[in-house]
Amino acid sequence: MTLRMDIGEEADKNQDMPEISKHVLSLKKVDKPKKEKARENVSLDLKDLKEEIKFKKERGRICIVGELPRSKQGLGRAPIIVSAVLMIFVLNFGQLIFLGKSRGNEALALAGEAFLSLQTASESFVSGEPGSESILFSQAESLFNAAEEKGSFLLSQNSNWLSEPAKVHSLRNLIESGKLMSEVGQHMGNVRAAFDQFPEEGSITEHLRKASEDDLEPAAAKFKRINQLLDEVDISGTGYEADFDGYRDKLNSLSEIFDLWLAAKEPLLTVLGDKLPQHYLILLQNNDEIRPGGGFIGSYAVAMFNDGRLADLDFKDVYEIDNPYNGFLEIPVPEIRELTDNWRFRDSNVYADFPTTANSAMNLFDIQGGPGVDGVIAINLSAAQAMLGAIGPLEIPSLPKALTAEAFPAVTSTMVEAKSTGETTPKAIVGELIDAFVAKLESPIQHAALGATLLNEINKKQILFYHKDDLVQDFIASVGMDAAIPQLGTLDGDFFMLNATNIGGHKSPYMTNDINHHTEILSDGSIVNSLTLTRSNNFTEHTLAWLKNITAEYGFTSWHEGLEKLQGNAADRTALRLYVPEGVQILNVFGSNHRDDFQLYYDPENDISYYYLDQIIAPGETQSFTMQYVLPWSISDDFESYDFHIFKQPGLKAINYRKTVTAPHHILLSSEPLATESQEETDYIKSGPLKGDESIKLLYRSN
Repeated sequence: MTLRMDIGEEADKNQDMPEISKHVLSLKKVDKPKKEKARENVSLDLKDLKEEIKFKKERGRICIVGELPRSKQGLGRAPIIVSAVLMIFVLNFGQLIFLGKSRGNEALALAGEAFLSLQTASESFVSGEPGSESILFSQAESLFNAAEEKGSFLLSQNSNWLSEPAKVHSLRNLIESGKLMSEVGQHMGNVRAAFDQFPEEGSITEHLRKASEDDLEPAAAKFKRINQLLDEVDISGTGYEADFDGYRDKLNSLSEIFDLWLAAKEPLLTVLGDKLPQHYLILLQNNDEIRPGGGFIGSYAVAMFNDGRLADLDFKDVYEIDNPYNGFLEIPVPEIRELTDNWRFRDSNVYADFPTTANSAMNLFDIQGGPGVDGVIAINLSAAQAMLGAIGPLEIPSLPKALTAEAFPAVTSTMVEAKSTGETTPKAIVGELIDAFVAKLESPIQHAALGATLLNEINKKQILFYHKDDLVQDFIASVGMDAAIPQLGTLDGDFFMLNATNIGGHKSPYMTNDINHHTEILSDGSIVNSLTLTRSNNFTEHTLAWLKNITAEYGFTSWHEGLEKLQGNAADRTALRLYVPEGVQILNVFGSNHRDDFQLYYDPENDISYYYLDQIIAPGETQSFTMQYVLPWSISDDFESYDFHIFKQPGLKAINYRKTVTAPHHILLSSEPLATESQEETDYIKSGPLKGDESIKLLYRSN
C-alpha cells in the first residue's frame, strides 16, 4: 500500500503535479529525531520523483511517498486513524470557537447581565413590595433565554472525548444557574405569600411546615446546586466581573440563611408549640438597675404558645410572687446581700452565664409557687426601647399621647416609681404597654421591621433565651443566642470580664464605662497587663430638666427629691467584679483610695477567684483606676500566639473598650481580627463599643 502526503499550504500546489493528499500539514518545526523515527516505519521510494521533490524543495515543501508495512495496514492503522480524526476535530472545534468568540462573549455578557438582574429581584422580595419580584424574575428569565439563543451554536457543540472550553462551560453554568435562581425566586414568592396569609384559625406551625417542605427546602436544594455551578464560572472579559464577584458574596450570605433555616426548622417549631404547648417565663429586666446577670427583675410574664399562636400571656408584678413566700433562701453572691437578707425570685439573675441564671430563675419560680415552664426569655429595658424604636410609637390608654422610644424609659420608670397608677398597681402602665406592643405586632410589616432589631439586641446580650429541650438549646447555643460564659477557671489565654451590680437602691441609666486593656510582651517572653477602668456618672441639672419636661408631656408633674434620687440624681454605688486569669501577680494599683479596696473572692460557678471593688460616684463625677499585673505564663516558643477574650455582662450598656498590645523585641506576624488603628511602636490596637463578647489572636515570632 502506498501513502502519498503533500506537506505545505494548499495554495502552493502546482496543478500540473500528480494528484496528492488533501490533508495539509507543516513539518517545519518537527525535530530531526522525530523524522528519523518516522522513517523506521516507512520504506521510501524516491524513484521517478526527482522533479516533484525539486519542486517542493523550492517552495519549502516535501512530498513523501512510501510503502506502509503490513503492520500499519488494515486494523493496524487504527491508532493513526483515531489520531487523524481527533486532529480534525480539534482543528474544527478551534475554528468554531474562534469564529464564535465575539458572539460567545455577547452570550456570556447577556447571561451575566441576566444573573445580576436577579439581585434587584431578590432585593425587591426582601423589601416586601407585593408582586414586584415576579416582574423582575420574568425580566431575568427573558435575558437568560436571549443568552441561550445567542450562544446556542456554542452550547450545541459537545463531545464525549473532550472537555468544554472555559467560556462555553461558564455560559452553560450561568444559564442553568440562572434558570434555577428564577425557580428559587418563585419559591420565595410563594414563601412570602404564605407568611402574608397566615390562617386565621388552625395551626400556624403546620402552615409553616408546609411552606418549608413545599418551597423553602426545595429552594435550599436548588440554591446549593447554583453555588456549585457558579464555582466553575469564568466571566472575565464581559465587563461584569466586579459586579459578579460582589453578587456572589451576597449569594453566599443568602446560602447561610437557607442553611440556618434548615437547622432552625425543628427547634423553631418546637418553641412555637408544634407538638406540645410551650410555656415561657419572661423576665422583664430593668438594666438601669444592673444585676450580675442583667437588669433588676421588676416584672415578669408567663406566655403559652400552642400551634404557633400566643394562647395566653399573664403579666405580673414580681412582688406578687415574692411577698407571699416566707421561706428562707441563702443568697449565693455577696452583692445581693447588700440589698436584702433573703434570696427571692426578683434577684434570681445572679450569674453572668445566662443558662445558669435561667435555671436559677426557674428553680426560684417553682419554689415560690409559680407554674412549670419550658424556657426562659429575658428582655432588658434597653432592648424594649430599641424594639419600640423599630415598630414606632405605641398608643397607651392611660397616656395623653403616643409613647415614643425616646421617652419610653424615663416615662415608664418615673410613673412606676411614683406609683402614679396607684399604690397597689404601680406597674399597670407596663401591662398596658405589653398589650399595645402585642396588638401592633399583628401587622406583618411590623414583623419585618422588628427582625433586625431583635438580632442586634440578642447579639448585645440585651435579649436572652434558654430552653429545657436539649435540641432547642443546642440550636440556641450554635447560633450564639444563649449568652453563655465559658467556665473562666478553665480558659487558656488572657481574658477580662467586668461584672457590675447596682447596690445603691436607685436607677443609674447615665453611667458610662470605658475599659482600656494594654498588654506588653517583654523581651524575656513574660507578659504584663495594665487594666484601666474609667466610669462616669453623667447625670447633671440639664438631665433633670429634660426628665421633668419629657414626663410632663405625658401628664406627670409630681416630682419630689426622693423621686429625683431614684431616677439618677444621686451618687451611684456599684459593686464591681474584675475577672482576670487565675494566678496573676498584682504589681500595683492606682486610682483607688488604697490597695485594700480590692478584695479577692471565689466564684464557685466559674471555679475562679475575682477582684471585688465597691465604688461610689457622684453625679457629674468620673473615677478611674488602673491595675497592673503579670500573667502566670510567658511566650517562649519560636512561634506562639497571644489570645485575648473580653466577655460582656448581660444587660450592661454604654461600654467602650480599647485593647492594645506592644512587643518591642518581637515581630508580630498576623492578627485576627485586624487592628482598627495604627500607632507608632504599638503592634496592635482594637477599639470601639463593646456590644458582645470579643476575641483577638496575635501570632508572634520570638526572634
